[in-house]
Amino acid sequence: MNPRSTLVVFATLAGLLATPASAARRKQSGAGEVEYATSTRAYLDVGRQDGLGDAATVTIRRSGRTAGKCQIDILSDNHSSCLLDSARIGDDVRFEAGALPSEPKPLPPPPSDEEMARRATTLESAPPAALVAYRGPVTEAPAVAIRRSRGLSAAVGYADWSSTGNPDVGVASVVVGIHDAQIGAGMTVDVAARAERWVPDAASQRFRPADDTRLYVWQAQLNAPVSRWQFEAGRVMASTIPGATIFDGAAAGFRLNDHLEVGAFGGAVPEPDTLAFTTKRATGGAFWSWEQRGTGGSGFRQEGRIAAVESPEMGTRVEASLTAGAWWRTTYLSGEAHLGYGGTAQAPGGLDAARVDFTQRLGPVSIGAGYRHTGLDVPGADVEPARFPGRYDAADGFLAWDVFSHLRIGATGGYSRDAGSNLDRTWVGPEISVPRIWGDRFAISGGYLEERGWIEGRSAWAQILYRAGERFRLLTRGTWSHQTDMGPESDEAGLMAGASAGLGGPFWLHASVMARTPVNAGQASSMIGLTGNASLSASY
Repeated sequence: MNPRSTLVVFATLAGLLATPASAARRKQSGAGEVEYATSTRAYLDVGRQDGLGDAATVTIRRSGRTAGKCQIDILSDNHSSCLLDSARIGDDVRFEAGALPSEPKPLPPPPSDEEMARRATTLESAPPAALVAYRGPVTEAPAVAIRRSRGLSAAVGYADWSSTGNPDVGVASVVVGIHDAQIGAGMTVDVAARAERWVPDAASQRFRPADDTRLYVWQAQLNAPVSRWQFEAGRVMASTIPGATIFDGAAAGFRLNDHLEVGAFGGAVPEPDTLAFTTKRATGGAFWSWEQRGTGGSGFRQEGRIAAVESPEMGTRVEASLTAGAWWRTTYLSGEAHLGYGGTAQAPGGLDAARVDFTQRLGPVSIGAGYRHTGLDVPGADVEPARFPGRYDAADGFLAWDVFSHLRIGATGGYSRDAGSNLDRTWVGPEISVPRIWGDRFAISGGYLEERGWIEGRSAWAQILYRAGERFRLLTRGTWSHQTDMGPESDEAGLMAGASAGLGGPFWLHASVMARTPVNAGQASSMIGLTGNASLSASY
C-alpha cells in the first residue's frame, strides 16, 4: 500500500465524518463555519434550519478579512456546500438569514361526503359576511444573537498500514490549531501544526525515509487590526492573497473603502516538503481585492497579486495571479490565471496555470463545468514523490436533478491529458443519492464510471451514512474497480467504514478502517491491504 495515497483517502473520509465542536454550539443568526474544505468546494455547518436559503450567497472570512464568496448549490436542513477554492476549515461564514422553517404539522383527515354536503348547504344559506378592515401581519420578535466562541482545538491519533508480505507501519500524531485567539488590544493569534512519530521507523517510505519524527507548522501568525489597517506577521498562511504560498514574514493590508483593499507582503518561503525554515526561497510583492455588489443577488469580486519569487528550481522570476468571480441569482462564474516570467523555465505564453468554473441552478436542475490547465514544468522536479505537478489539461462537468426532496439523480464526466507523456483519459457515469431517509438519520448514494484512454476500465461505489443527532455519524462505503489489460489481478474490491462520536462537552472520537484486495475470477487473491485510523479531538 502507498502510505501517501492512503493518507489522502483517510483525509477525505475524515472530512466527510468529522463534526467539529462548532456543530454542537449555538450559532449566531446569519453566521456559521466551514467544517470541511477541498481545493474546489467548501462544506458549511449551516442549512435551512439556520435561515440559509436556496442559492444564497455566503461570505467566507478569516482573521477578520474576506477570504471569498460563493453561492450555495447544495442545501439541507443543517448543512450546505458551495464551490470555492479559497476556503479553510474553521473559516467564518456570514449570510443574510431568512425566516426559519417551521415544523410541518400533520393534516387532519378529510371530511366525509355527508359532512361536505352539510357544509355546502350551510354556506349557500348564510347571509353575506361584513367587510373587515386589513390591519397587517403580526411581526415576530427577532431571534437573540448568540456569539460564537473561538479558541483551541487539538487531536491525538494513530494510523496503521498493513499489507500481505510487508511489515506494518504506523504513525502517532498530535494536531493543534488555534483560531482567532484574543491576546489583547484587538490582536489575535492563528496556529496550525502537526507533530508525528513513525513506528517502528520511516525507512519503508519513499517520503522522508530518514525522519522518524516530524513537525509541520503551516501557520503561526499574529493578526493586528489598526483602524483600516490589517497586519499579519510570523508564519503567514496567505489564503487571502491569490497564488501566494506560506511564508515567514509579514503582510499589511489597507482598506480604502467598502469595496477596495490593497496591501504588501514579503518573507522567506519554507521548504515545500518539510516546511522547514530556509533563506533559499523568498517572495515579496503587492496584492489587492475589489468587490462590488449589485441588486437582485448579483455581485463581482476580483483579487490579484504581483510578486518577485526566488527558488532553487526556478531562480528569480516575476509572478502575477488574477482571480475573479461573478454571481447573479443562481448563476456563478469564477476563474483565475497565474502568470510567470523570467527564471530558468517559462510556460508557453507565460501562463503557469489557469482554471474556470461555472455553476447554474435552474429550479430542481443544477449544472456545472470546470477546466484546469497547468503549463509550467519545474526543472529538477523528477524526484519521488514529485513536489510539483507537470503540464496537463483537464475538464469536467456534472448535471443533477432533484426529482423531489428525497431523491437526486445526476451524471458526471470529464477529460484529462498529460502533456509530458501525451496520455489522455475520459470518464463518464451516473450518480444517484437519497439524502434523507427516516428523517435525517440515513442517506444513501451510489455511482458508476466508465473510463477510456490510457487506463481503460470501469468502477462503481455505494455509500450509506447514518446520523444519530449531532453527536454520532457512521459512514460505510463499498467500491469496485476493473482495469482492462492489467494482468490477472485487474479487479479490486474495497470497503471503508468510519465513525465519529461525541463523548460529551468538547470531546470527539473518530475512527476509520479501509480494506482493499485484488479479485481474480471472483476469488480474492492473497494480496490484502488494511489501514486503520483513530483520533481523539477537542475544541474549546
